[in-house]
Amino acid sequence: MFDFGSRAVSACSRSEKREVISLIESQSLIFEEGADFTALVEDADGRLAATASLFGNVVRMVAVSPEHRESGLSAVAISSLIEASRAAGISHLFLYAKPDAAFHFASLGFRNIAETDAVSLLEIGEPGIGAYRRYLAENRVNTSDGEKIGAIVANCNPFTLGHRYLIERALDRCDVLYVIVVEANLSCFSFADRFAMVKDGIADLGASGALKVIGSGEYAVSAATFPTYFLKDRAESQISRQQAKLDINLFIRLFVPALGLDARFFGNEPSSPVTAIYNGVMLGALPEAGIEAIEIERKRTPDGGVISASKARDMLTAGDTAELGLYLPESTISYLRERRFIERGQK
Repeated sequence: MFDFGSRAVSACSRSEKREVISLIESQSLIFEEGADFTALVEDADGRLAATASLFGNVVRMVAVSPEHRESGLSAVAISSLIEASRAAGISHLFLYAKPDAAFHFASLGFRNIAETDAVSLLEIGEPGIGAYRRYLAENRVNTSDGEKIGAIVANCNPFTLGHRYLIERALDRCDVLYVIVVEANLSCFSFADRFAMVKDGIADLGASGALKVIGSGEYAVSAATFPTYFLKDRAESQISRQQAKLDINLFIRLFVPALGLDARFFGNEPSSPVTAIYNGVMLGALPEAGIEAIEIERKRTPDGGVISASKARDMLTAGDTAELGLYLPESTISYLRERRFIERGQK
């Protein structure tokens, strides 16, 4: 490694960016803007031999030039990112890698937590998946033999009458239901706000303890497991499908045994291609793992329109709140008013 130098930069120069794009695309990868740090591994003549980039706490765009593929330079690039992330106060990282290359990163301390035939998801640092398993164990509901245990994973951005309807229909078909609220703070409303809106919106349901609301950590529909979900306007279907497989495989590996799940409930998707792809993957992968995949018809407004969080957000942004009651329960409207997402003068 003495012939190579490695450094991590927060912003590439124009020439460095051209080299990174060229190397990334030569490996049939897609260059993405917005990296927080990019590692540059250069040979003695200053030519780019390997690169990797950090987005938040997710390492992506790992590439090594063909002539140096057996030189271990991907680990050198990632080591530079680990040092940069630690200096920035980030102690827990995820890494995408090809399955046949995942073992190379074990020497750096990475653990393989989920994989598909095309990609592996690894992590390093704490708090990791072990800490999250303990969280799930602490929040597991005591059940009796033969009881049906279900789950819903939802972003609830914000919590709508559609979310409430899905929860009600799921409760009709199981004894205990977990509502797993996506914890990633990549939405219009923060996780704290979304979690509170869910709790308020179902306070009158599951009084016997049959309904439990928990956070997803970074292990369901997160920037690590399913980043396309937060980039719906430019998602390629094949990328979305691979990320959906990864997210669902992790759900099967982590949530199913930790919570004793028998079924997962979700609404059908008439408008979002990314969510429709995700639902399709669930309908195939969950039954193969012995878990029921139960798709519920979406609740609609009196005129037949689909109740969606995106429609509610559009109305809030435009200040057009007269018909919010068709989309949001009174609990959500009250929450938004109290925190001035809706001005008190608006109806």
